[in-house]
Amino acid sequence: MSPAIIIFIITYILIGIQNIPGIHINRTAGALLGAVAMVFFGVISVKEAYAAIDLDIILFILGMMIIIAYMELSGFFEMVERWILKRAKSASELLFFLIISSGIASSFFMNDTICLLFTPIVLRIVKKAQLNPIPYLIALTTSSNIGSTMTIIGNPQNMLIGLYSKIHFLEFLRILSPVSIIGLLINFLLIRLIYHRDLSGKGINLKFEENKIVIQKRLFIASFITLVLLLVFLCLGYSPQNVAITLACFLILAGADKPRKALEEVDWQLLLFFAGLFIVMHGMEKSGITLLIFAYVKNYLSDGKISQILNLTIGSTVLSNIVSNVPAVILFSHFFAGLANSKLAWLTLAMSSTLAGNLTIIGSVANIIVFESAEKEGVKVGFFEYLKLGLPLTIVTLVIGIVMLLLFG
Repeated sequence: MSPAIIIFIITYILIGIQNIPGIHINRTAGALLGAVAMVFFGVISVKEAYAAIDLDIILFILGMMIIIAYMELSGFFEMVERWILKRAKSASELLFFLIISSGIASSFFMNDTICLLFTPIVLRIVKKAQLNPIPYLIALTTSSNIGSTMTIIGNPQNMLIGLYSKIHFLEFLRILSPVSIIGLLINFLLIRLIYHRDLSGKGINLKFEENKIVIQKRLFIASFITLVLLLVFLCLGYSPQNVAITLACFLILAGADKPRKALEEVDWQLLLFFAGLFIVMHGMEKSGITLLIFAYVKNYLSDGKISQILNLTIGSTVLSNIVSNVPAVILFSHFFAGLANSKLAWLTLAMSSTLAGNLTIIGSVANIIVFESAEKEGVKVGFFEYLKLGLPLTIVTLVIGIVMLLLFG
């Protein structure tokens, strides 16, 4: 067995299994170790490793993170909390507003970020209203995953797919937004059904306190203008990486007194994770192993529209729940260049790899963020407690996604 295969397998084991006894290596460290090993064992040179890092993707994600950080500093997400508090008059209404707001917000601001920001808000609200927090935490994770499906800026794997596939922002939105919208409604109905005792007939009276919401007016206006310009330029077909990093620089200038705070909010580990995976996959590609794998799987990806969508959906769902969706997408991306209908393959991968994150409690980084944060506050959600919603929700939304791609893809 060649060194490249051994390094690849060990890297993906470290990425996929986070609780190996005696080994405390997170996903980022696993990807970094794999990248260094590819160079150390002579699979690729240092220069080839540098060249393997896709700077367009790194710049795109970095720019989006800076924009989101400034929106957080401006008080934008506190405004979202106040919007929910003013309108929710019952436990069911609170659930509905949470699902819609987190789903829509995730389509523009990355689901991981929304989960990080919304979790303390949800815990604070349910505590005030004396409600069971579990259905609301589950609603946050599942709706953020579903909502993020619809755009190329909704989550890291969609950002990868958007840049690799060159699918226009509006076309991506046109085809996958129905999947997200229907999925969010189904999410609400399923949670209502499963947790009907906690939700039915419970009125709540939530009050918001104006003096606790601090809005940085200048920064808020600049952030809002930036968001509008971001969507306009993406809709006009400008390259996402150029738009994101340019608008990020505009915000840095507009909020010149807070660049350090904003940059501290950037998830530098995620960027390092991407860089490591790019190098590992380049080592696999140079060794010729990816060509051998493609020769094996190409029939499953090109044997008619229905077969392609079904096989790719099943494959990405399984792999996304083993190693997470970002590494799964990077692996699959090496197989699409020669396909007759590569656009359909990319859209299927975006849909399935994202919705697959709802299957288990560890199915996506967004899930882990919510439930680890909640556990620190004394709220624990068990594996099977989550699975009783995650399993039917994932199956139903994937079926909807398959139908939509067959009709409009």
